[in-house]
Amino acid sequence: MTQDSSTYWKKSRVEVRAAGFDPDRAAQATAIVTIASAWTNAHRCNNRVRAITDLLVDLIAARGGQGLVVGAPAVSDALTQGTPTAGYSLVSRDVAADCFEIGHYAHHGDAMIVISGCDKTGAAALMPLARTNAFGLVLYPGTSSPGRVDFGPWARKGTNLTIMDWAEGRAAREAGRITAEEFDALERNVLPGSGTCGAMFTANTMSTIAEAIGMMLPHGASHPADRGAAGGIHEDVAAQARASVDALYRLMEQGIRPRDIMTERAFENAITTVYAMGGSTNMYLHLLAIAREAQVPIGIERIQAIGEKVPLLANLQPHGPYAMTSLHAIGGVPIVMKELLQAGFLHGDVMTVTGKTLAENLADVPTLDKLGQQDIVRPVKDPIAPANNHISVLKGNLAPESCLLKLSGKTLEKGVFRGTARVFDSEANAMKAIRAGEIVKGNVVVVRNVGPVGGPGMPEMVMLTIQLQGRGLGEDVALITDGRFSGVSHGILIGHISPEASKGGPIAAVRDGDAIVIDPKKRTLDLDVPDAEIARRMASWTAPDATRVRPGSVHHKYVRLVSSAHYGCIV
Repeated sequence: MTQDSSTYWKKSRVEVRAAGFDPDRAAQATAIVTIASAWTNAHRCNNRVRAITDLLVDLIAARGGQGLVVGAPAVSDALTQGTPTAGYSLVSRDVAADCFEIGHYAHHGDAMIVISGCDKTGAAALMPLARTNAFGLVLYPGTSSPGRVDFGPWARKGTNLTIMDWAEGRAAREAGRITAEEFDALERNVLPGSGTCGAMFTANTMSTIAEAIGMMLPHGASHPADRGAAGGIHEDVAAQARASVDALYRLMEQGIRPRDIMTERAFENAITTVYAMGGSTNMYLHLLAIAREAQVPIGIERIQAIGEKVPLLANLQPHGPYAMTSLHAIGGVPIVMKELLQAGFLHGDVMTVTGKTLAENLADVPTLDKLGQQDIVRPVKDPIAPANNHISVLKGNLAPESCLLKLSGKTLEKGVFRGTARVFDSEANAMKAIRAGEIVKGNVVVVRNVGPVGGPGMPEMVMLTIQLQGRGLGEDVALITDGRFSGVSHGILIGHISPEASKGGPIAAVRDGDAIVIDPKKRTLDLDVPDAEIARRMASWTAPDATRVRPGSVHHKYVRLVSSAHYGCIV
């Protein structure tokens, strides 16, 4: 679609006046800027977006422009995980992207500032920019400031507690491993204010991708949202908003559009950076979707090929002790990128929203040796974990297309995990078994029919992984699923199994007691059952009852259109 001229909005004097604008001033506006704003007061991740939106309107007006606000749903994974509505989270990514596209074109925008936030709005922020190629950039509302307590294993983390600590503490309380008083202290202290989940979970993974790909200003991926729930937005967020408006006008003056920035080499930079920082498995789904919008030929094996060469440098949760704001305090994502650039891992010549190249942006960023003693970011020569020890794409007779293994720097002790299948056709049934103590060392928990179609909406199995960690089973029990995982999740985890069970994938053939073999070095996931037996079992397979999805609903549309996780669950 060809970009409509903003003169259509400017000349609609009767509409402009009725909406409360001055038609004469509107006619002279230097630019009509779409402010893509996924605000809600329902949760901490995006409850600061309205204040940021109002600030942007004022800042754009000061430049002689007019900001027009476009809304979209902002779904909090923290509120939906483990509930019957969990399948709405991933679906919301594409709905939000569509909302921003519609609002931009329908209101004749010249440019776009997209405010991201919780997980799916992070991906949805980049998708319409790539799709429309309108002048624009991304602004992050910020991550949550961490908390602290003075007891148990959490005391060692200092002021770095995140929602992961509370969730694992809840599971530990259920298992009788901590007292009720200790759990209450965790609950009261873990989140002193608003913002997205505070470590290298999916929201911060996506903010990192936005910055590393060049579509967010430097230092924009790691700032805290506020200094407490009762106050306003953090001063670093306000400073980023001011700088972002200035940057937007420079982009328009210089004629630099998103697809000039979001090139194949820029995607390689983003993949490299997020691997070095220990990003979430959800990055695969979202990178594939964003690449499709940018018309960049990045597939799942290409992400694997880039990521497997990158050592783990950032000591952030879930694989380390630190929160994202600890990284921000020493310089943010540019500190990691400087180390990667110096080691030859990044393309320094790519353009960014500053109007400068990546190398120019990083020129004055201090090197690790100039930071002094710290263990938040490690050098390439002495990483937290060597390359190929974070997320890997696997295949095998259980995943003919692909699946993702998440280790987060933790290696399987013997290189290969062989376990006995415990099969569940829902997350709820798996949860009952774990809580009842029925899952023991050496089990492989198989959760199926929770994929993009089966879920529907591919919910996250994070509550199961938290239960396993909280009960001390994280290193001895594997979990495999055609669903997905939160960035909070850690352990021996395989998700995104494709094809999914509800589409006739061989995960539907697994039975209790079967042997399952995970080989990270060979990158395979196999059911140790003869091919003929798998074929015999699948011959009697029937698709799930379609009536479980209400006709005409969002899910009804989604299951008819969505691709497999192998292609990014695009619609």
